[in-house]
Amino acid sequence: MKATIINNRNNITDIFCLILLAAFPLAFILGNLIINVSFLLFSICFFINIKENKKLFKNKTFYLLLFFFISLLINLIFSTNFQNSFPRIIKILFVIFFVLEIQRLIQNYSLSYMKYVYTSWFIIFLVLSLDIIFEIILGYNTIGNKSYMPGRIASFFGDELVVGAFYYSFVLFFLSYLTVNKISIYNIIIVISSVLIISFLIGERSNFIRLFLSIIIFTSLAIKANYKIKIFSLVMVILTLVTILTMNIEYKVRYFDQIKSLFSTNGYSNYIKQSHYGAHQDAAIKIFKNNLLFGVGIKNFRNESGKQEYENKEFIQTNKRHSTHPHQIHYEFLSETGIFGYISFLIFIISSLYLGFNSYLKTKNFYQLSSIIFVLTSILPILPTGSFLSTFFGGFFWLHFAIMSGFINKN
Repeated sequence: MKATIINNRNNITDIFCLILLAAFPLAFILGNLIINVSFLLFSICFFINIKENKKLFKNKTFYLLLFFFISLLINLIFSTNFQNSFPRIIKILFVIFFVLEIQRLIQNYSLSYMKYVYTSWFIIFLVLSLDIIFEIILGYNTIGNKSYMPGRIASFFGDELVVGAFYYSFVLFFLSYLTVNKISIYNIIIVISSVLIISFLIGERSNFIRLFLSIIIFTSLAIKANYKIKIFSLVMVILTLVTILTMNIEYKVRYFDQIKSLFSTNGYSNYIKQSHYGAHQDAAIKIFKNNLLFGVGIKNFRNESGKQEYENKEFIQTNKRHSTHPHQIHYEFLSETGIFGYISFLIFIISSLYLGFNSYLKTKNFYQLSSIIFVLTSILPILPTGSFLSTFFGGFFWLHFAIMSGFINKN
């Protein structure tokens, strides 16, 4: 632990970076511009501390990041639209600086000032939870925002119905904070049950499933409660959710009627053919087959997917296939980076998770475990996702990657 800081310049820089990190969740609420500014500011801090950060160049995670970046540069050569791909790939440089700077903060302050960062995240998540409950009860949130879609919650995000993604991204940090501060097992179980129900009521199905799986894994590894208590709590949560479905028509439509074809013969195939997600993925598969080795280039799905050759009348919503991305990470990498980029992505992710979990077995740090679980569940196949290299979804991922990797080389 770095108890004191050598000189005044570093003192000011580190205090600024810690405050910036503590407030980082707010950037997702304020919008993509603030997220990008935060990446830029962390990058500047990285270069201010370049002498100290040089030691991070020896870390295995740095080599994995460099490998991933080089694979994207190689892919850039074969991009069908260089102007589209180049800015997004260069942005990865700032992401690398962001990750390394957070690693430095964790390795220097994980036993001191980082606890204030986690406290800030805890408070932000708690305030958001209360705001969501307020909207569930009254139909609008504490600043007057209201969802335009039945069965969905807007909260502070307004017309962007993405509060479920935020909730999923920070829920394990929230639970880790309670666990680290030795809150009683029974109170933690009550909180876990509550956040599961709140996530369900937010109405974002994919993020609810990811959150549900994340909490199951986290509870299994981190919560030392009798398995009978865990099973009983899970059963009570499921009964509560079933009750909500039977009593509320909006949630019944969203969670059952819209996906009931999944429970029939060839259910998944039929559901995909009726869904706009299926149309996106069908276009992605065809783009991949036409550009097998290197894809069409990062951020170029939006240019290709609308072409007539990718129309498929088997998919009811084929006219909606044109989108900014195929809404699934694996299809995104296959269509935009081909076999070469997809294999590079898998090597990067699997190796990082291996190093992270190996480290967790030694550190037993719950914040690191939270990020490992997030990285793992965020790349699950089938479930729709945001674009991996986008500002919003990417911001969540890289924050967790930084926390996960920050403990890997820490004594």
